[in-house]
Amino acid sequence: MDETSILNELKGLILIKTGIRTATPADCKRISIEISRALNKHVSETTIKRLFGFAAVKHNFSKFTIATLTEYVSGEILDSWPIAISLQPGAPPATWGDIRYRVSKVSDFTLKGIKNRVGMPYELTISRKFAEHDFEEFLKSSYSFTAFVSQPGYGKTILMCHLAEKFFHNPNTAFYDSSILFLQAYNFFNAENPNLNFEDQLKTLLNIPKKESLINFIQENYKNTKSKFVIFIDGFSELTLKKDLKKQLFDSLINFICAIEDIECIKLVMSMRSTYWIRFYELIRHSAYLKSKWFAGNYFNVSEISNVPPLTEKEVDLIVAKIDGKAVTEINPKLKAQLKLPFHIQLYYQLKQEDPCFNYSTNITFHELISRFIQENIYRSNYYTEKILFLKKVIQLTDFGKNGASVPKDNLIAELSAFKNAYMELLSDGILIEEKQYEDYHPREFVRFIHAHTFEYFLFIEILEKFNLRVEEDFFQYIQNEHQNNSARFQLLQWAIRFIIRIGDLKSLRYVFDLPLNHLEHNYLILFIAENLKYRSKYSADTNHLIKEHKLHDKIVEQLINFDFIDTSFKEALEVLVEISDAEEHTLVYQSLLAVMDILSLDEARINARMEKIQDLGPSDWVVDPFEVIQLVHAKITNKNISNSQLSVQIENLSYPFLKDSKALNTQQGIVYLMALVLNLFYGSDQGAIKMINTIIKLHPKEFTRRSAFTIFIMNMLAISRSRITPGKKTEQLIRILGVVHENKHRYKVTQYSAAILKMAQAHQLRNRGEYLLARDYCEGCIDLFKTHHLNYNCIEMYNLLIAIFSDLNSIDRINECKYERLTFIDENKFSRKILPLPREHTDFNHH
Repeated sequence: MDETSILNELKGLILIKTGIRTATPADCKRISIEISRALNKHVSETTIKRLFGFAAVKHNFSKFTIATLTEYVSGEILDSWPIAISLQPGAPPATWGDIRYRVSKVSDFTLKGIKNRVGMPYELTISRKFAEHDFEEFLKSSYSFTAFVSQPGYGKTILMCHLAEKFFHNPNTAFYDSSILFLQAYNFFNAENPNLNFEDQLKTLLNIPKKESLINFIQENYKNTKSKFVIFIDGFSELTLKKDLKKQLFDSLINFICAIEDIECIKLVMSMRSTYWIRFYELIRHSAYLKSKWFAGNYFNVSEISNVPPLTEKEVDLIVAKIDGKAVTEINPKLKAQLKLPFHIQLYYQLKQEDPCFNYSTNITFHELISRFIQENIYRSNYYTEKILFLKKVIQLTDFGKNGASVPKDNLIAELSAFKNAYMELLSDGILIEEKQYEDYHPREFVRFIHAHTFEYFLFIEILEKFNLRVEEDFFQYIQNEHQNNSARFQLLQWAIRFIIRIGDLKSLRYVFDLPLNHLEHNYLILFIAENLKYRSKYSADTNHLIKEHKLHDKIVEQLINFDFIDTSFKEALEVLVEISDAEEHTLVYQSLLAVMDILSLDEARINARMEKIQDLGPSDWVVDPFEVIQLVHAKITNKNISNSQLSVQIENLSYPFLKDSKALNTQQGIVYLMALVLNLFYGSDQGAIKMINTIIKLHPKEFTRRSAFTIFIMNMLAISRSRITPGKKTEQLIRILGVVHENKHRYKVTQYSAAILKMAQAHQLRNRGEYLLARDYCEGCIDLFKTHHLNYNCIEMYNLLIAIFSDLNSIDRINECKYERLTFIDENKFSRKILPLPREHTDFNHH
């Protein structure tokens, strides 16, 4: 084997040994240090740079250098290095057993190198079922070659490792006696003599004399043993070859495929990125014979040029269970979707190593994964400066994303000339893709980002530079105005929030809440901010100080007066905010809102646990003490009496001294009103609720002249109370007005919980009007919604209304059916039957 081939092989093995995917000049010093540490021999940083092409080569490498590098990657002296058998040829093998021994040594070394280089422990990876089925079908077929083709990051190499082990290392398989030669592409590339054919290079590697025929050797063995010879070739992406040399390499493989013709005992399996496969396929597409010998697999996607699908949900569960060391019980569905790309699994593993509790509800994991993906594949790669300049140009040509994520290739002529190598790596590494589109029946080539999230990242970076790295009001207004109808808008806001928190400029977060966000976006971004703050505080001690300095909790508390108890983001945000709260006054706000959801769940254990947490905060100076409210509710649902409670007596007597203070309406005051209304559900009446709400409206007349999330919520509470006892024209008019407001929720901040309360009021009113079937549909819709979100108090109320509707219809079967469902629901959840009891006329199963 010539020196160039030896050096190519050494480079690949050094990368395997060190776990470096693609060497950069910065890595050369590290490699030099690790060699010195492992062997106590010195190979200079400059020599390593010369080896990887980062410095000029003025003379041949010394024997000492080659021997030292060989010893480093093998851990053995050169003579006994399995992969380098061909460097020191011995006696030609006399038997097939000798050949098979050499083949197994080469394959074992390749497998070992791959396992050492995986970004996570190999035992945490899994075999892909689709690949097993495809591979077994291929082995039994008359096809000569197949390829696992995809963009980078789909786990092709690990997939092939598992196939090699499962089919050829397992005594229980039908192919255990067959031989597998697992090679990296550089094993058979000879730079000085690229015309050396593939079979000759295999013979050189296996130390078979050139005059012998490897194919005949294999065929003769097959006749005697029925054992097949399977060649795996991986690592084409590791080759940094000129285009003409790549063509010669592919030509050599094609010649070998032609040579094995109809010999079914020899099979060739390759692993290629989509860009490499396109070039390879161009060489065979005009040959009907060669295409007939290709097994494409059962999952080939022509538009994506891939036959390796993403991980399935079950496969993700299996891997995550291995990483977490336990069965997957709760994993965010958004996170699970991101982990369907195997490369992201590796990044996820790294995140979990740093933070074992890493499982966030928002896209924080997504952004961390994407950021690491870009760091790995661009900022730490060759030509990274040129790549960034090229991607900047692509973003600019899309008019900052307003014209989509692709640009005509002919608009990039100057950049393609200046940054040719960088562009080719961007294609090879799965960042960009070329595709043809037809304009007036004429094909035109376009360049676009393969993944939308990579595009959105660089779009954000470019907009950030446009505003001189200042993320202030004009920055957010630009995103809102320029990307109003663009799916990238919400992702850009999240990248901006992440950037603000990472640089510690927390005062700029206030601009987020000035944007015209709908209630779902509003709640989600509060949760996203909270989770990012929690995440950053683990790595930056300054984060908690900055939160306090910028009074961030005060600003967030202002945003929580919408009381959206159905949106899971609202509840999850409160739970995270409690964890990062810096003062009891803020913690009490968060805990009080969580307490309301606990109360509406009627879950005794939840209520009891929340009561203890609020009690730990000490006595409240609020006019309605949240601890007293939750204590009274707990007593009610557990059938206990609390003596000397002025608050419960006031509620029962429709006396509300706590509503005489007309302070400016803020979140704390809003929670006081909410707590009073919730307590009224258990100790008061609808008359009391109406009186209470009318008093609140009189205390804040200016607030109720505008339609805020809070005022809409209060008016919906008024509507449902009135619909239960005074279903007249005024109630009808109020519900109709609220219906119009809800229909224009794009103008008003109408929450899902407010909408659900209105639907309850409409159900009551429909029954009052005699529209029973529609009222029934509204009730059933509400029951499903409330069960989903554990708002069990509301759920029982709707069961009661449903029974009343069927009583009006004199439908005895449906009455008894609904009573049974209601009773089962109460018993299964261990609720007190005294909560919202049925009216006496509805309690007899044989009513009517």
